[in-house]
Amino acid sequence: MSQSGPRCDHRRRGPNLCLPTLEPFDRSARATAPASAARITPVSAAGLETRAVRQVASEDGYGLVINARVDVFLHPFLAGAGPGTQEELVPEAVRRANAYLEAGVDCVFPITLWEADALRRFISEVHGPVNIVRLPQAPSLAELASLGVARVSWGIPLYGEAMARFEDQLASLHE
Repeated sequence: MSQSGPRCDHRRRGPNLCLPTLEPFDRSARATAPASAARITPVSAAGLETRAVRQVASEDGYGLVINARVDVFLHPFLAGAGPGTQEELVPEAVRRANAYLEAGVDCVFPITLWEADALRRFISEVHGPVNIVRLPQAPSLAELASLGVARVSWGIPLYGEAMARFEDQLASLHE
C-alpha cells in the first residue's frame, strides 16, 4: 500500500466505481525492455492495497465497486505487438486477475486485451466479471457479450478521438 493510503478516497469522490491502478509499470522500460520485463507491481502489494480500499469502504458503509486493472497486455500493446501475441500472456493475466478477485475486487479489467481467443480463455479461467476496453480491433459488442464480457469501457477510444479532433481544430487555426 502506498504511504498515503488507498488511492481511491471515496469521501472526496461521488461515484461508487473505483478503478485503482494496482499495476503501475516503469514507462521508461517500455521502449527497450521485453514485455516480461515491464515492472508491474507485485500481486501481493496490489492485494494489500485492494484489501485496504475494500475495508475502508465497508467500514463506512459505502457501496464501492472496485474494478482492478490487469496491465499484462498493456506493455506489449503499447510496444506495437500485433495479432497472435496475447494468448501467451493469458496465464499470468489470469493469475493476477484471480488474486485481485480473491483480495476483494468486484471486476477485473485486462486493459488492451482484444484478441478473441485470448479473451475467451481469460474469461473462462477468471473467477469473476471481466471489463474490457472497446478497441477498434476488438470483437463486436455482440461477440463480446457472447464471450461473457460483463462491462465494456469506451474511455480510451473516445479520448483518442476527442484529442484527434482537438488537434485538427488547433491545426485549422494556423491555416
